[in-house]
Amino acid sequence: MSQSLLYKSLFEVNILHHFFLNKGEQEWDKMSPEDKDKMESKYDIREIFDITPTQESTKALSSHCCIFKKTSTGILVGIKAKPDQLNPGKFNSFVPLADNLTFRFLVKLKDMNFMNYTALPLQGSRDKMFVFSNNLHNTLNSFPTLNAIPPVFKLDNTYMPGDMLSDIANNPTKLFTALVKTGNDPTLSADWQTEIGSITTPLSYVNVNDSYPVASGFFTYIMKVKDAKPIATMKNSTGFTIQPKMEVLPGDFYTLQVDLLKYPQGIYSIHIDSDDPTYHDDVTFYLLQGSETPFALIEIKVKSKQPGYDLFNQGNLLSPTFKIRFRNRRTHWRYLGNLFDPPYVLENPLPLTRYGNIEIMKPPEPEDTKTIMLPNPSVSLIKAEALIHAEEKKYYSEIHIN
Repeated sequence: MSQSLLYKSLFEVNILHHFFLNKGEQEWDKMSPEDKDKMESKYDIREIFDITPTQESTKALSSHCCIFKKTSTGILVGIKAKPDQLNPGKFNSFVPLADNLTFRFLVKLKDMNFMNYTALPLQGSRDKMFVFSNNLHNTLNSFPTLNAIPPVFKLDNTYMPGDMLSDIANNPTKLFTALVKTGNDPTLSADWQTEIGSITTPLSYVNVNDSYPVASGFFTYIMKVKDAKPIATMKNSTGFTIQPKMEVLPGDFYTLQVDLLKYPQGIYSIHIDSDDPTYHDDVTFYLLQGSETPFALIEIKVKSKQPGYDLFNQGNLLSPTFKIRFRNRRTHWRYLGNLFDPPYVLENPLPLTRYGNIEIMKPPEPEDTKTIMLPNPSVSLIKAEALIHAEEKKYYSEIHIN
């Protein structure tokens, strides 16, 4: 008896960026279905990112009868499938997929203004990349998000505008977003925007916990204390202790160099002790077997450590659609020019969006009766003065009017 063959979705990854989906101060998640559809019709993530399978994954896709497609909202992987004769409406893959098979996709930036309008740290991103995976054991996410849960507040930390925190590490109910540079507790300070999770208020956006230092072949660690000799223990992503070749290089600050050339690509963690009993450190990094570090990497494994993130259930295709969300940045808008002496700075930060105008009215001068409608800023330049000056607390968008 012949079997009918067709292609079904193995999985999708949708990337949602609220700079493009929001309309002025109106949030996409809270729009009517009709308005959401209008915003989605203008949306095309291919303007921002170039997403391609790695060489290894291109071969895996081909050998398992899969097809890869870029879409306006992300990527789609289809697979040759056949009906399950014992379970009507269910489908199985034509070629079996091993539980440990992982598909990887390189995400490269096409829009050089991306960091200006995205609520991500503007500092410390060198030699790091974002990793979005359905198999990270330390995220405790809820399907369908691939974003990590933001960190919780720590005393003595300085947070920059746009930094995000959770109220609880494992099961957050609130999301805090810094409006200005601050070290204040978000539960006690007006320096933070506070959101309570609901169906219309997601608590999941790309944040600092999605970012990993990258090692390529070798991992290097420089001790933070003079004359302290490192003692290292390393584990792979499954928590299994590995014993790669390690070398300690001399100097005022000892340097630990770990040879990882024979190990597979993925996330590793290393615990550092020392002959100084007070010294301890933990580092998690991504071992990338390639010469170029992309902006991000998407990893989708057939069988996940996290409940609900698998691609199959008892051999049947689940065809999940995973989601990655980026939050749009808020800045203080500063108007300069002949009309403004001193410069006119809005009291509260406002969101940057591609669509929708936020009405800004300049109050009249004492000798004038005119109220002036002011334009919204472009995203070509952000004045990150809070990074440079200790006394400054804000990021600015400047608008020059002559």
